[in-house]
Amino acid sequence: MTKNKINIYLQYFIGLSVIVGLIYYTQSKENILPVLLQYNIDQISSVLIIICIHLSCLFFMWRIIVLSVGKIDPGYKILLHSFFGGRTLGFITPGQTGELLKGMFFASGSRLKGTSLSMIFSGYNMLIRTVLGSFACIYFILHLPDSLKTDVNNTIYFIFSMSMMILIFFFFYKGRVKDVIVKFFPQQVISLLKLLKDQLKSKSFAQFILLLVIALIANLLAAIAFMIVLLGFDIDALTFRGLMAFEAAYFAMSLLPITPSGIGVREGSRVYFFTLIGCNQAAVLCASFIIFVINIMLPAVIGIASMKYFWKRESDHI
Repeated sequence: MTKNKINIYLQYFIGLSVIVGLIYYTQSKENILPVLLQYNIDQISSVLIIICIHLSCLFFMWRIIVLSVGKIDPGYKILLHSFFGGRTLGFITPGQTGELLKGMFFASGSRLKGTSLSMIFSGYNMLIRTVLGSFACIYFILHLPDSLKTDVNNTIYFIFSMSMMILIFFFFYKGRVKDVIVKFFPQQVISLLKLLKDQLKSKSFAQFILLLVIALIANLLAAIAFMIVLLGFDIDALTFRGLMAFEAAYFAMSLLPITPSGIGVREGSRVYFFTLIGCNQAAVLCASFIIFVINIMLPAVIGIASMKYFWKRESDHI
């Protein structure tokens, strides 16, 4: 068994262990099945509509980046395949990093540029996630009841401090980071980073703002969808506090890309932050599973058709 396979199995083991631990811990406090069975299924239609708009925003953002920033036009069909194929690859990789491979669906001469464009796409989403997540952490530090502040603040301070340390390190030591990359990474990666740098320089300010706004809208739609799922459990989290809990959990998951598609880490983060604002733990855990199926698993299943298209096209060229 290769080292890569061992790492993949280990990541799945960690994710599933966290899930099992969460279910066991929650079950010890409250029976999960009755909570799940009382879910109001009528909310699902609203959630599906919002998730469709959310995915449409992300696709529109991807299309702008490829056509306007990358100056390449692979065609609408290939763009759609690359988007959903990326969701499939993200589903099976830690922290959804497989989405960076969306460029592999392009023609062979454009794949390197496509990968750099995927990094730009992910960068916008990460920027919005970091800004909103940092704000959410500050919110929890300032607004938690005194009885909860000590233990919770230690966790939030740790999350916030780690993110700031990483940003400061890259800001002051970017030269050393570059030296390490040049020394240890293949030439293809160096070429990719140079291409990414050129792409970032080519953007206009108006385009930068437009893409940030689209990324923000997509992020807020994902938050609203999750909070509407909670409404099906008679939990009204569709509030500013609910938004802060979602963003803090999302941010925490981003800092721990250790399991495929964030399995376990996502659910644990949401249970942690939403219970801080008084939500039922079993309901939050069930809602996390429901939104995982709708927003992560279903697009990944659709993307299987894109993967088959890619494999067929590649085999035809051999």
